[in-house]
Amino acid sequence: MNLIFFGTDDFPVPSLNALAESEFRPSLVVSKPDSPRGRGRKIYPQKIRLVSETLEIPCEQPLDVLDPEFMEKLRSLKPDIFVVVSYGRILSQEFLDIPSKYCLNVHASLLPLYRGAAPVQQAILHGDPSSGVTIMKIVKKLDAGPILLKKETEIGKNETAGELFTRLAGLGGEALLEALQLIKEGKETFVEQDESKATYAPKLVKEDGFIDWKRPAQEIHNLVRAFTPKPAPRTRFGPRKLIILEGRVEEDNFGLDEPGRVLTAGEEGIRVCTGDGIYRIRGLKPENGRKMTAGEFVRGHRFPIDARFG
Repeated sequence: MNLIFFGTDDFPVPSLNALAESEFRPSLVVSKPDSPRGRGRKIYPQKIRLVSETLEIPCEQPLDVLDPEFMEKLRSLKPDIFVVVSYGRILSQEFLDIPSKYCLNVHASLLPLYRGAAPVQQAILHGDPSSGVTIMKIVKKLDAGPILLKKETEIGKNETAGELFTRLAGLGGEALLEALQLIKEGKETFVEQDESKATYAPKLVKEDGFIDWKRPAQEIHNLVRAFTPKPAPRTRFGPRKLIILEGRVEEDNFGLDEPGRVLTAGEEGIRVCTGDGIYRIRGLKPENGRKMTAGEFVRGHRFPIDARFG
């Protein structure tokens, strides 16, 4: 089968590596152009381009993958399958009609749950016990195509979005190889999604990550995990803005007080009252400072008797 691979950023890397080491090695990789990032707007290469160069697979970086001239070039390659993994572009029907067989997508959720841009973060934010990846046929409607294969995995009770993202990226590569093997053997069966069960995962923004200490401790824990490493969970301590890096839910609610009030602060962490339960902050970072343990922060700051977050 002649495969062309489309991907951007980190999530597609394990899928591309898996394909390159298999009989389904792509004939071409397509990524977005190298782009400026950070305050200095320095141009950084796309990770997928660097990986494709290491794998010695040709890579194209069109300004617009839907440009008629570029799509004509794709047609000339006579692809059987397009594999699209986190490419970040709404695709036209004309594009989807180019391969002779399918346009496949690796999506980081158990569809029809969490269609959209932030499925990993939303699964953690909602306290789901599990997540997974779905291999589906791409259609024009967002993440609504028929499903070929799913692989599920448990979410650790303290696992962050960054950690789950990495695990799902690897799982996506495994699922993709299984899906392509089914197609090779002529055993593929696509199942339509149940629209009545569809949910959506909009992109998280910085403002969504401010901690409301009136919420239950478990919900705060889910928010901290979902916003780690980015766009980062935030709170205030007096005039200071802080990013919370790590914490735990306390089983013991003894001494529960007004939400946001600090119960104890020491080397073991900062125990904060919530709307239901106690949340122990274990790691944090002043907004323009360095990462530190809660103990390091406590040693460098006064904690008056009425100290509170939020």
